[in-house]
Amino acid sequence: MEERLAGLIIAGRKRATVWNGQDENPTQPGMNWVVTANCRPVAVIETLSVGQCRFDEIDADFAFEEGEGDLGLAYWRTVHQTFFEREGSFAADMILWWEKFRLVEVLDADLAAKSDAMVALDEAEAAVLLANLLHP
Repeated sequence: MEERLAGLIIAGRKRATVWNGQDENPTQPGMNWVVTANCRPVAVIETLSVGQCRFDEIDADFAFEEGEGDLGLAYWRTVHQTFFEREGSFAADMILWWEKFRLVEVLDADLAAKSDAMVALDEAEAAVLLANLLHP
């Protein structure tokens, strides 16, 4: 999963993220971060903005910025609800930290070469997931 998400960042598709609002917020606008995948540095990002909102307040624009799956809100809600349920913390009104960022530098040429394929795989998996939701 780390490598896939990092590939989406490198492809320029993923420009936002969320995490549990009960956790600390380690970032602020202007900070640079090294993105790692499988314990290796793959990219540098810069935080543009950060804040808090409820899970059910995430909108279609943010889901698009997060850059996963089909870029839609239904997909975003499904996969993030599943993630937070596995973590044992999901509630529709749970508080999330959100962050918007920009890619500053690619550090891993091998991952960059695979990033378009990772986007295609992410889109294909989203299509299957959404089809199964519509036609169980």
